[in-house]
Amino acid sequence: MDSFKKQTPDYTDIAYKEAVARLRYLLAESYSPHSSPTKSFQIQRADDSGDEVESVALSERSRHQHQHFLPPYRAPQYGSKRALYTDPTTKLPHTYSTQNLPSTGITEGQDTTLKPEGSLPPPELMAFIERQEEYIEQLEKESQYCRDELAALLSKVKEVISENEGLHEREKAGLLKSVFNCFETGDEDVQEMEPEGKLEKQKLQSSKKQRLEGPSIVFESRISELEAQLTQTKMDLRKALEEADLCKKKLADQPLSFEMHSPSSAAGCDSHRQQIENLQREKNELNESLMKLQGAVTQFREKEAEASLKVKRSLDIVDQAQFEKAQAELEVRRLKDELDRQHEKLRELLQEQGRKVQDERMQLERRYTQQMEQLSTDLTSQWDSSSKLQLELEKQRRVEVDLRRDLQQKTVMIEELKKELQNKIGLLQAELVQAAVDRGSLEQELASSKLAVERAERDGRQEVSKLQAEVAALRQRLDRADADLMHSRRENLRLAEQVASLEREVNLAKMTKENADRSSSSPSKQKTGQREKELTAMIMDMETKHGMRGPP
Repeated sequence: MDSFKKQTPDYTDIAYKEAVARLRYLLAESYSPHSSPTKSFQIQRADDSGDEVESVALSERSRHQHQHFLPPYRAPQYGSKRALYTDPTTKLPHTYSTQNLPSTGITEGQDTTLKPEGSLPPPELMAFIERQEEYIEQLEKESQYCRDELAALLSKVKEVISENEGLHEREKAGLLKSVFNCFETGDEDVQEMEPEGKLEKQKLQSSKKQRLEGPSIVFESRISELEAQLTQTKMDLRKALEEADLCKKKLADQPLSFEMHSPSSAAGCDSHRQQIENLQREKNELNESLMKLQGAVTQFREKEAEASLKVKRSLDIVDQAQFEKAQAELEVRRLKDELDRQHEKLRELLQEQGRKVQDERMQLERRYTQQMEQLSTDLTSQWDSSSKLQLELEKQRRVEVDLRRDLQQKTVMIEELKKELQNKIGLLQAELVQAAVDRGSLEQELASSKLAVERAERDGRQEVSKLQAEVAALRQRLDRADADLMHSRRENLRLAEQVASLEREVNLAKMTKENADRSSSSPSKQKTGQREKELTAMIMDMETKHGMRGPP
């Protein structure tokens, strides 16, 4: 509810400000009196020539033609610029058209061949007519645009007002619903308050969080009922307290040694004690119920205060919305009045402009008649001068015939020279063709020689690349052979050392064998001979292998 209350005035305020801003913009821009370029053009051209009377008549005629095609305006209280500008007082009468102008002063002393030239309108007049038509079309577009904008703004203002009324109705319905919900939740809280204290506290806390709205009469009646219950419980409590006091007094009056006398007195004492305990228990229960009722009364008072505050807020919101609605209606009326005033001003300005145009038209007509009379006098003088010019023209024609004769002779000579030049040009062209043919053949030979040179260069490059590849392969083979040679030399040295060591061993073995042969028999000599042969064979094999591993 609070968020809705905050959003509603903002929305209406925004829509209202937008409508007011657009109306002010339209009043400032669209309805301001434009300084028309056609009016300044009329004032500037008024002193130059008198032919603009015809242009004004044509512009009025085109204006009346366009007026028949305008659509009817929906709101007749706002008159358009088009309707105001076409004032019947500013129309040009048919007596001042170009067809009915007096032509007596023009036709006297003139030839029939000169009449069509005077009836043609000048190009400046046509340009002026076109500018007048464009200005009229622009005024029609502006008036139509203003009508559309006003209709759109009025529709938007109506939508805002209707939406504001709908929001107020929704707020009222929400208030009534919240009142009934508050009444129902209050009854449920009172019924559920009696069973358990903890559940009662939780429900009271949850009921505080709920939004309770409604009139204060309902809460006052509820509070009066609770106060009556509270007074009744207080009266019961007083009675119980009085009974407890009486019992205490009776117990105090009895002697303390009543237990020692008889068993009946002991039984009566036990019963009194039980009654006292029961009374104390009832007292505690009544105190608890009293505290609960007091808490409920305070809670309902808080609810009543909150509900009254919310009702006041809702009433303030309704009053504020009604005030804003009234302000918006007043602003709309003020803007309508301002629009009416602007339209009245515009009508007055257009009427003044029409009167000025009519005065200027009358002045232009006077100047036009004066200029026509002056032109008639000028035409008679020009007619005399034209007769003189005809005599001079005949003289010039005779001179022209003589000049043409001389020109024919010169043209014959020029033709002969042209023939000679054409012959020379033909010879030069033939030589040029032959030179072009020779040049083409030379260019072909040059191209073929270039191709041959390029082919030879390409072949040479390929041969060079092949030779370089072969040289690289041979270098690799040489490097490999050098490496093998070094390896074989090292192996040869190693084998030579081994052979020398073996020869020493053989010599030592021979020496030992000779010593042994002296003491041994002949079979042992044969065995040693075989061993020597095997050793020599092994040495020969190693030498042959070493020779095979040598350099190629």
